[in-house]
Amino acid sequence: MEPMTVKTPRLTIRTNDLDGMQALLDGCTDPEMRDAYRDMMEEMHRHPDRQEWGCEWNISLTETDAVIGGICFKGPADAQGRVELGYGIEEPYRCRGYAAEAVRAMAAWALSQPDVRCVLAQTEPHNAISQRVLAKCGFVRCGDGEEGPLFSLTQTPSCS
Repeated sequence: MEPMTVKTPRLTIRTNDLDGMQALLDGCTDPEMRDAYRDMMEEMHRHPDRQEWGCEWNISLTETDAVIGGICFKGPADAQGRVELGYGIEEPYRCRGYAAEAVRAMAAWALSQPDVRCVLAQTEPHNAISQRVLAKCGFVRCGDGEEGPLFSLTQTPSCS
């Protein structure tokens, strides 16, 4: 897969290929993230022509190329045109607006794709910071998902 790139004023957000995903898995000690990386790699194998919907995209500072986090979609759009977004910023880079900048850019990128009508995101119930990031980016609480509060962003009135 040729890397795809989304740029913002401060960030470069770039897809990982299967080798990059394997490197993330090999270097990860968190069991939950290891499971997530395995799931992403399985998604990439299921959709080899659309790996950008299953891989983790590295979030890097454009100025230094330092990787400060990751963002991903949990598969291509479903029959209703919905995709789900997940993200995380490394501790030393939090509280600087990077998460909102990355979420805003990737949600806009997703909504510009022909088969996407709605971007969803879930947070853990007590993750008020992530909920504020989503609200800042225009997401609206629309119920509860398996992981906690569910938020949506759409260019149409509803994505239910």
